[in-house]
Amino acid sequence: MTLSAAQEERILQLNALDEIRKSALQHTESIQNQRMKWHDRYIRDKSFKPGDWALLYDSRYKDNLGKLQTKWLGPYEIVDTFSNGAIRLSTIDPVKFKLLVNGNRLHLYHKTLTKDDFLRQFSTAQHAEIPTTTDDGLAVTTPS
Repeated sequence: MTLSAAQEERILQLNALDEIRKSALQHTESIQNQRMKWHDRYIRDKSFKPGDWALLYDSRYKDNLGKLQTKWLGPYEIVDTFSNGAIRLSTIDPVKFKLLVNGNRLHLYHKTLTKDDFLRQFSTAQHAEIPTTTDDGLAVTTPS
């Protein structure tokens, strides 16, 4: 092989190496797009409004969950929402402090019902069954 033939061979190898790199980059990009589509399928949009209550995910327990340890903090009151997904929270305690968190770390919290609210909802329910007894002492449920 002459020196010019060796140089030509080396140039061909370098060109082939560039083609291999380009195909590897394209393959990596296509795999990343597939994974992104798969991941995005399982993401649900969360919509929070000012005045709602939310629980905050405590990331300290992400790796070491104890049997009885909770991973949610709160509840907090939502003060303001921003277009980039950030949410300003405020504590519901008398001593209020505000914090700014990512909306992905929040879970909507439904306020607990008081006894009066529960009885009001139960009495207005259309499908509530009222137990009654017959002369034999047997309980019979009849829809109201």
